[in-house]
Amino acid sequence: MKQIVYCIIGVICIMALSCNSENTRQADANTNAGKANRLDKISWIAADWKMEMPDGIITESWLKSNDSLWVGASYFVLPNGDTASKEVIRLAAINDTLYYMPTVSNQNDGKEIHFKETMLTDSSVVFENPAHDFPKRIAYIKTSDTTVHAYVAGNGKQMDFFYKKMR
Repeated sequence: MKQIVYCIIGVICIMALSCNSENTRQADANTNAGKANRLDKISWIAADWKMEMPDGIITESWLKSNDSLWVGASYFVLPNGDTASKEVIRLAAINDTLYYMPTVSNQNDGKEIHFKETMLTDSSVVFENPAHDFPKRIAYIKTSDTTVHAYVAGNGKQMDFFYKKMR
């Protein structure tokens, strides 16, 4: 009789652990879905963009690395073909918040700077880092299916970038 009781207790324990494990897996899936959904809200940015100016061309390209990380790169190319600056960007969903993390050539001792999401809609996203010298704010605004207005701002100045999607 004791063996049957121990067997029943063992089965109940295994079932309880199994249910708890399934609940944990479901909670993890819901957490990851929340992270992915934040990036999905701005999926329109995942493309190749270009802005032509008299003193050169700026390109910016974004690729999805995984559900919680996108990788971007931006180049400023002079009319003679030389690359004047390069920026590598990570856009990551961390604890249900997006972070824009650029590393700019010849700036900040080559260190990545973190900008935290402060506003997110289906057509725009704003990141801020009040402790950074410039910029303090970075924004992307979808103006149409083929155009994006991006800007960097801080300390009373703003630089605008009007990108067109490359085909």
